[in-house]
Amino acid sequence: MALSLVLSIVMAAMTAGCSAGSQRAVPEPLAFGVLGATCEPQRLAALRGAGVSIVELPVAWDRFEPRQGRVDGQYVAAVVAQLEQCRQARIKVILSPGLHYPPAWVRGLPGGELRGSKGGLPRGSGAELIFSSAVRKAAHRYLSRLVLRLGVDQGMENIAAIRVGTNSSGELGYPGPDDGGNEREFWAFGDAPQKGTGLAEGVALSPMPGWVPGSAVWNGRAVTGQQVHEWWDWYAGSAVEAVVWQVKALRSLGYQGRVHVPVAGRGVLPADKEKAVAGHLDGRANPDGAQERGLDYLAQFAVLSMVPGVDVDFTGLDDVSAAAARSTVPRQDRCSPGDEEKAVKEDVSSWSSQRYTSALARRAGLGLVGENPGPPDFPFTGGSSLSDSLAEQLRTAPGYAVDCGMTMFLFGFEENLFDDGEGGVTLDDYKEVIQQSH
Repeated sequence: MALSLVLSIVMAAMTAGCSAGSQRAVPEPLAFGVLGATCEPQRLAALRGAGVSIVELPVAWDRFEPRQGRVDGQYVAAVVAQLEQCRQARIKVILSPGLHYPPAWVRGLPGGELRGSKGGLPRGSGAELIFSSAVRKAAHRYLSRLVLRLGVDQGMENIAAIRVGTNSSGELGYPGPDDGGNEREFWAFGDAPQKGTGLAEGVALSPMPGWVPGSAVWNGRAVTGQQVHEWWDWYAGSAVEAVVWQVKALRSLGYQGRVHVPVAGRGVLPADKEKAVAGHLDGRANPDGAQERGLDYLAQFAVLSMVPGVDVDFTGLDDVSAAAARSTVPRQDRCSPGDEEKAVKEDVSSWSSQRYTSALARRAGLGLVGENPGPPDFPFTGGSSLSDSLAEQLRTAPGYAVDCGMTMFLFGFEENLFDDGEGGVTLDDYKEVIQQSH
């Protein structure tokens, strides 16, 4: 069955309130962790003493396999040592395989780079896992070596989850709308999605080859709203299909634990999508570039809900949208009972991203974890002059995690807890937050 049809069927069921996530489960105690761990023994001991029980350990594909078919044994040994150090410290690990850090040779494979609707190439390009058969084969070989070398297929007791995503930040979706140096760039215009050349197995060809969003004409005829809907379902559906492919690949290699799918923002709101389709995706009703990123969480979470063992990882607890929603009357930043139904029936344009996206995840019956965006002056956190400081994020984000029914909060980043307070926070500050939560 074509993925666009699957999306349409599941979306109809979701709107009718048929999701398993409509009933909120009793929340588990919140576990605390950190992002960007080093697994250095002294730091692990300090983190453990503060109440941290889990860390995210990033691995980089370009360092693991710098040349095609050649594994850097020294780097692998270092990662294995990190895992062992965490195990000895009785701290669990969320493993980030780093597919969004591909070696240069991967980008040189057929279809190895995403192509934009205006001819651009994403500046921070990750592996083109969405459409390229050659890249997927290379990624599968890498994952098989990673699982084997790290012993992940042996049911390692301290591997809590593995993170999967599709864009250059390791999150669900395509690059941002200006990541290719052009304004409003969509990212499905290589030979694979447009012509079928080198298209990954099971991935659908564009339903309107050659059509560019914003155009009212295709093949000499006026484009209908139904055609735009079908194109959008294909575009957003292809992104989530690539995530599902990664989960299935890990399962086939022997890993049976939890899988985290990082997501940012709130995606395209249903009301905005209808306006956007009416305008042929010409840029209207697109406040944060979610259209170009292919983020349709209502439909995409429904697809993820059909894959066992998946948790949504919301990466922006207390992001700039939360700061704005906190100042409205009444405030709209915090998750509340009944949000699962309100999210699809009411005007949620004033809600924070965490409130809306968490509601959709719960509605779909998905597990839910979260993290703060990190220092607002970091270029990859999406911060602005309106963002909360890192210290304020530490004070506020864990409470949001509890309100939204999350089971885990990950602080970004470990380094900021050990920089002698230069970033405005210390490990003692985090320890106090953890103690207050119990």
